[in-house]
Amino acid sequence: MNRLTIPKQVLDYQKQVLEFQKAAFENGYNAIVALQDRQLELADRMIGQVPNLPDEARALMQTWRDAAEEGQRQFKNTVDGSFSAVTTYLDRLAESAPAEEPSGETEAAE
Repeated sequence: MNRLTIPKQVLDYQKQVLEFQKAAFENGYNAIVALQDRQLELADRMIGQVPNLPDEARALMQTWRDAAEEGQRQFKNTVDGSFSAVTTYLDRLAESAPAEEPSGETEAAE
């Protein structure tokens, strides 16, 4: 049985949709990172103004900050990897996609 083939025009459209989704993710991610960075700056400033804060508490806050930054990196890498996997999949499908039909009509299945 033949593999299901997707017309090139459909694959091109899917790639455009994927690029839009990737750009939307990048914009949303950058906005969230900016908010988190600002929040971390404010927390650092607040901690710096507390003279009697034990060193253990300062170390705990630094650990929390490092964990937040690592979480950001891991999340971004995971999503970027997913976009890359889908792009690779669409590229492979495009290699075997039939060319567009000039009339835009498809033959009826028997």
